[in-house]
Amino acid sequence: MIDPAALERLLAAIGGDPEDLRELLDDFQQEGPRALSQMQSAAHAGDRDALRISAHSLKSNARDFGATALAAECARTEQAAATDDPEALHARIGVIAAELDRARTALAELARRDE
Repeated sequence: MIDPAALERLLAAIGGDPEDLRELLDDFQQEGPRALSQMQSAAHAGDRDALRISAHSLKSNARDFGATALAAECARTEQAAATDDPEALHARIGVIAAELDRARTALAELARRDE
């Protein structure tokens, strides 16, 4: 579910401080649902550019934390924002919501283990 090598890269990039990594994990736990909400609002409003931007943002964050399945779904949605019909986009966002839940749960479990 979570690529441990990505977390190692992130930890190295921030100077190796586990407390800083925990803070970033906390930020992801809060920002992920916000990005999802932005995607849902954009899809509902038919704002394909806002949907694409939100999917791109969540994709980047998911990659940083090793949530590869979430990042892949966001990448597909980012690309599909220009061409897919609204119903298909809503379905894609539903898949992202499920992947986000799985990623947040897995990251929370990892954080608890490291305490």
